[in-house]
Amino acid sequence: MDGLAEACERVANHAGRLAKVAALAAYFRTLESDDDLRRAVQFLLGRPAAMAPAVSNLFETVEPPKLALGYAVIRDALRAASGWDEETLRTCYREVGDGGETAGLIMAPFTRGEPMTLERAEALYLQLHATRRADVRVKMMVDIFRTYRPLALKYFIKTIGNSFGIGLQEKMVEEAVAAATGKPASAVRAANNRLGDLAAVAIAARHDALDSIEARLFHPMDFMLAKPLEDGAMPPEGVDWYVEEKYDGVRAQAHCEHGAVAIFSRGMEDVSKSYPELVAELSRIPGSAILDGEILAWRDGRAMSFTMLQQRLARKKLTEAMQVAIPVVFMGYDVLYRDGHLTLDQPLEARRAMLEAAVREAGSARVLASPQDQLGGNGEIAARYEAARENGNEGLLLKRAGSLYEPGKRGGAWLKVKRAFATLDVVITAAEQGHGKRATVLSDYTFAVRSGDQFLNIGKAYSGLTDAEIRDMTNVLRDLAIGKYSRVLLVKPQQVLEVGFDGIQKSPRHKSGYALRFPRILRWRTDKRPEDCDTIERVRELYQSSLNLTPHRLGDDA
Repeated sequence: MDGLAEACERVANHAGRLAKVAALAAYFRTLESDDDLRRAVQFLLGRPAAMAPAVSNLFETVEPPKLALGYAVIRDALRAASGWDEETLRTCYREVGDGGETAGLIMAPFTRGEPMTLERAEALYLQLHATRRADVRVKMMVDIFRTYRPLALKYFIKTIGNSFGIGLQEKMVEEAVAAATGKPASAVRAANNRLGDLAAVAIAARHDALDSIEARLFHPMDFMLAKPLEDGAMPPEGVDWYVEEKYDGVRAQAHCEHGAVAIFSRGMEDVSKSYPELVAELSRIPGSAILDGEILAWRDGRAMSFTMLQQRLARKKLTEAMQVAIPVVFMGYDVLYRDGHLTLDQPLEARRAMLEAAVREAGSARVLASPQDQLGGNGEIAARYEAARENGNEGLLLKRAGSLYEPGKRGGAWLKVKRAFATLDVVITAAEQGHGKRATVLSDYTFAVRSGDQFLNIGKAYSGLTDAEIRDMTNVLRDLAIGKYSRVLLVKPQQVLEVGFDGIQKSPRHKSGYALRFPRILRWRTDKRPEDCDTIERVRELYQSSLNLTPHRLGDDA
């Protein structure tokens, strides 16, 4: 664990992707045993230990249990191990913004500084997992905190929380495995897509056995992403494109095998239980398949707005009445796997034929293929975009003829044409301390719209400002502070932002009763005053305009 921690520090100190990958690859080469390579990769992916394998049956896929160590356990253990009071620990955490870093810094004067191997770290994780009593876990953590080196403690805790904060992504770990073993990154990535276990792939790469890894269903794969076209921009000339309308739903991946079905969200969560009617219809697809698509609220041959689907997503218990009121479909985009073989390296046209065949074989009005045809030229884009908007959809999706399916990439083989639903001028009411490299600044802004002489919160955004603007905004907001709650600073509503967003939905979380979908900061409007920001009436107008179909009444939520 000491070596892994030192490698992570080197990764954190490099800004560039290639340098981070090289630093990690150099560390992997130092690991002599296969078990240590497996452990290192697992830890870097936020998996403290392989507790048990995933089990698939005809009804569901049971994922292995995860080690969860609550904040209270870490806090109580740090307090007992260091002697510091809770308020001091809380202050330290607020300053650095990370539990692992806090533990490493706090314990530096109190630990015996013994080395921690990867094998020992895994054994400790397994012991913690096997223990359910909080008081016993606290005693175990006290012993850990007092025994091992501060840097190892820092990353021991970070691994449990899967929050390294060093700019490391799974794709970079894949590339580091490839560099360390001398294998092409594409081969490592393909093997990881087939198996869904990068630690096992790393060992196979070391032994030149990547080709022996067979595809396995019921583990989510990365989705291919579409590169956005800026307003007014056009796709490259001299390239043939297929065009589909871009829907506003929930991206999903359906795994089907001889009647067994699992549906995964873009966040890699199994959401099958939320869509029992889709599981039933997808089970009719013969053989085995992985379909990429979108779950849509659907009625009378067209998609309802996401606002309608959101009413169903917000329910803890899915009732039969809800299924009737807000029917859903699986709109297929692509095929990633068919009858024992990955199809990622087959051209778009071949995968499309497989998708259409799977939809025909399902024979269900709930399992569809997104309508697709060839784009005649860039001159058609404006008219097709307007037609998509008239149909209540977000815009267009362009797919390059002959292209392969590239999981996790936004390389330009798929392009999306859409514009922000609208923009609003809002005022900042609170700001939260960031994490990682933003741990010393206020980077997450809660914002509100005007309602008479009050301001009602409607959303939160953290992207759009430059690092320099964030530093300047931090200084301004600290001068406007009127209170503090944990890591959140409450501020006088004076600073105005212009935000873009993809839609509006009802939300009980905000006093306004609404929330913006995917808000992002467009500008810091230093030229505007709080009284110049938009009103709650404007928000209601935008919400009403987003409703392209009224659902059956669902009590107060309709």
